[in-house]
Amino acid sequence: MLAGLLALALLLLPAVLLATPAEDDATGVHASQMAVNGIGQRVARTGLSEEAIQSLLVEVSGYQSIANHCISTGQSEAAEISKQIETLGAPAAGESELEQSTRADLHRQQRRAARRLADCRLLAVTSEQLLSRLQRRQNAALTSRLLEPGTPAMGIIGQWLADPPSMASLLNGQGLVARLGVQRVDDLSWLAGLSVIGLIGGLIWRRRLARVNPIDPSHDLSRAVFQSIGLSLNRYRPALLVCGLWSLYWLAIGPMPAGWPLLASLSFILFAYLLAVAGIRASFDPPPPAIAYLPFPRPLTRRFSHALHWLALNALVGAIVFLTPIAEACAPSLHVVAGSVFSTFLVLNLVWTLGLIRRLRGKQSVGLVRAVIVVALFAGLAAQWTGYRHLGEFVIGGVVQTLICLLLAWLILTLGGDLLDSLDEGRRNWERRLRAHLGVVAGGLIPGLWWIRILFRVVIWAGVIVLLLRIWGLPSAAQSVLFGWMSQGFRLGQITVEPLRVVLALMVLALLLSFSAWGRTRLDRRLAHTRMERGAREAAVAITGYGMIIAAGLIALSLAGVTFQNLALIAGALSVGIGFGLQNIVNNFVSGLILLFERPIRTGDWIIVGGVEGHVRRISIRSTRIETFERADVIVPNSDLISGSVTNRMLRDPHARVCIPVGVAYGSDTQAVKLALLHVAQEHPQIMRHSPTVPDPYVLFRSFGDSALNFELRAFVFDVEQRLRVISDLNFAIDASFRDAGIQIPFPQRDLHLVDPTPPTPPTPRPP
Repeated sequence: MLAGLLALALLLLPAVLLATPAEDDATGVHASQMAVNGIGQRVARTGLSEEAIQSLLVEVSGYQSIANHCISTGQSEAAEISKQIETLGAPAAGESELEQSTRADLHRQQRRAARRLADCRLLAVTSEQLLSRLQRRQNAALTSRLLEPGTPAMGIIGQWLADPPSMASLLNGQGLVARLGVQRVDDLSWLAGLSVIGLIGGLIWRRRLARVNPIDPSHDLSRAVFQSIGLSLNRYRPALLVCGLWSLYWLAIGPMPAGWPLLASLSFILFAYLLAVAGIRASFDPPPPAIAYLPFPRPLTRRFSHALHWLALNALVGAIVFLTPIAEACAPSLHVVAGSVFSTFLVLNLVWTLGLIRRLRGKQSVGLVRAVIVVALFAGLAAQWTGYRHLGEFVIGGVVQTLICLLLAWLILTLGGDLLDSLDEGRRNWERRLRAHLGVVAGGLIPGLWWIRILFRVVIWAGVIVLLLRIWGLPSAAQSVLFGWMSQGFRLGQITVEPLRVVLALMVLALLLSFSAWGRTRLDRRLAHTRMERGAREAAVAITGYGMIIAAGLIALSLAGVTFQNLALIAGALSVGIGFGLQNIVNNFVSGLILLFERPIRTGDWIIVGGVEGHVRRISIRSTRIETFERADVIVPNSDLISGSVTNRMLRDPHARVCIPVGVAYGSDTQAVKLALLHVAQEHPQIMRHSPTVPDPYVLFRSFGDSALNFELRAFVFDVEQRLRVISDLNFAIDASFRDAGIQIPFPQRDLHLVDPTPPTPPTPRPP
């Protein structure tokens, strides 16, 4: 009875724990539904601006996220309650009041969860419909704004030519002076003092810092990049310090009620321009003694640097004219003409820059992408001149920002890819030391770096895609949905996939794989100083390495959101695969474990298996690599080493016996032959003598041959690796010893009897 009550209490506990959050979720869902209904009525009654539509899109996207979360939790709760009801079973006669009340409470919770789930789904549907309406309104407002015609710039220029306007009508000089920002004497004093400090700080030690030793990028890319950046900043240091100090002064004062004054805006813009110029110079045309580190021809990068300088100058002029109080002081007609002229110079500069980018990539043709971009630029320029100013600004601005994003991505991918390639090749000293710490042999690849390379490219291009979507008018609601999809994930059947967690898991897996390689190397070095045998040491290192790899995989899977229940499903699928077609792989895997633990063969052993003879160079979990005496590598499956016959010449010890047959002529002194052979064996340093495990060298009189007395010298050598060399040395020594002792080594002799195959001619009969 007590066990039954405990079981019911445990069964009721999840329902009690789920009750309070569910009620809170229900309250939030009802409030969200009322807010969504209110927004829908507001959208239906009034006209909204683009800014208002944008804010409503963000708000409704939040309600949609609440609905999706509520649906997910509601489905989980409903499934849990159904599982509890199924566990409790059907009503039976004679059950206790506690069981009846528990069943009734579970059914009430099930009905409540169903109602909440219906409310959540209703909120999801209404928010989705409202999002669609708002997005249609936003698209319509954007289309109306872009296609709104204005006064063509050519028409304004024609009017100026017909009736030249005065400067006062085009530019409000008094308003510009009022917005200058130096009405007080203190402002002038501070700005003058900061200018002096900036000039002194920029000029001091400027030439000394420029006289540094150049760093070769092929030996140390990171230091070469930092040297280029430092020398470029040093070149523009006086102006940078003056503009930077001015910017800090205006930031300390804060903006005026009408906005930032003219001098403050100029300080910010000039500081950004100088930083951009220094970055361009450092990347494509670093000042001497710095060496260019990008893998492109120096004349081409210098021309590309000049093109980017002109592009930055265009941006500087445009920012001064359109982002400072000068824009407010200009007449609308002057603003339209200035915008069209600025767009013309900007488009021409961009076309020139695109051509140089094409040449930097080693392509001489126009290219489809470049042609599309050029057509879009000239189309935007035409819209600008014909009066569709918003459309022209949208197209040209989008292309410019797109090119900037692609250029930055290209630079980051080029430098990052070169750094990863350098790590794989070990070009610099610190990279070689890192590879040595990780246990990477010369010419080998760093484990896990392949994953980092893939993730690096995926992250960069994913960021580029998100930026491009924002540049070209991706709504904030869609951005929220996209980021929510990346962070909260999506469902594939019963599995929830979260892209950000998957990326994090892959990064952790790459780091753990690199750490496992370093750990194997450190363990091998530590065990090398112990008395452990080489085979046992390698087995321990291999098993530890495989264990660390398995642990890294499990950690990565857990970070990716894969539960042990899903792992059980995967294991079940693998068992089916093993039963159908993976028997050999599993057999080799188990055989590899047996080889590592039992160690019938070890790395360095001289073995003979299946007609293959050589040294074992590596025992992996699936196969064993044998290097033959012709230095050919033979990959043998581990199952062949376990199930077949294997000759191991070095299993118990490295000793081996040599047998040297020799024949002497009949009539030779056999005792002298024996003593000569024993003397030769005893003089060789590789022959074992006085060993408790093997006999000393000895001579056998084997037989009386056809033409010689057959003897055999038998001895054991210390190292089987020297067996053939010892046999050769003994043969040379035996020949020399027999010559000194006058003992002859006969060669086979045969008596040949020649028979004429022609039959004898019969005698001629005599006549009678």
